[in-house]
Amino acid sequence: MTAVPLPQVEGISHRDVHANGLRFHVAEGGPPDTAGLPVVLLHGWPQHWFMWRDVLPALAADRRVIAPDLRGLGWSDAPRSGYRKQQLADDVLALLREMGVERFDLIGHDWGAFAGFLVCLTAPERVGHYLGCSIPHLWPPAERPSVRRLLTLWYQVALGSPLLGAALMRQGEFTRRVLRGARAHGRYTDEELAAFVDVLREPDHARATQQYYRTFLLHELRPLVSGAMKERTLTTPTRLLWGRRDPILQGAHATGEHERYAPHTTIEWVDDTGHFLPEERPELVVQRARELFGTP
Repeated sequence: MTAVPLPQVEGISHRDVHANGLRFHVAEGGPPDTAGLPVVLLHGWPQHWFMWRDVLPALAADRRVIAPDLRGLGWSDAPRSGYRKQQLADDVLALLREMGVERFDLIGHDWGAFAGFLVCLTAPERVGHYLGCSIPHLWPPAERPSVRRLLTLWYQVALGSPLLGAALMRQGEFTRRVLRGARAHGRYTDEELAAFVDVLREPDHARATQQYYRTFLLHELRPLVSGAMKERTLTTPTRLLWGRRDPILQGAHATGEHERYAPHTTIEWVDDTGHFLPEERPELVVQRARELFGTP
């Protein structure tokens, strides 16, 4: 368990839940019994549950909210292996079942949004609606990747490299630069930066970051771009929010062939917004979630 102090958000409580042989930290709030489904929020890298600090209290006004730390990140266990994104999705489904949550609405960001897609594809009967932030859809067109898009992956190569990736996390400055550089609107306070950076400096969490990216580059990237996901259809009502200044989404296609495989998906571009959209535009995320999920 990490020794880094846990940040606090008013009205949000914390507990550990064991599932899939691991201990997961879970932040939660809101009324336990409402007419609407619980809302599950999945963070990305290099963050944890605290990235939802401005979204959780608003949604908790009338929904139960559940924000776990994914394996290897935040205050959850960081095993040496198990970082394929399907394993993250399986963790989420097992964790929620352990918590007695069978059906839920879902919000994801970055790797949490990738895992969110897989949660919907794996157990569509359990997900009411899905709001994905700052993530390309899983059905890219069959085309040669542009040099510009390939260059945006340089940081993933660095993070996925043996020794180098973990060393960058231990040092800390790389994480600070990523958080500052990919945020187009607003700035992190020193305390907010420390809440994200310090956890990743611990050896097991630093190694977990390296595994997130190494697993993606070696095992998941090629099937994704080669169209392997076209064997699966997303039936969950889904909305994607894309920041126009998000470097991850440069060249992403909002219309096209993916509509065959995700027929109930809409995509909204958000002006003057970078990669960390839920922190830059928390009011918009809450508004779009309420519109998509419906009123309890």
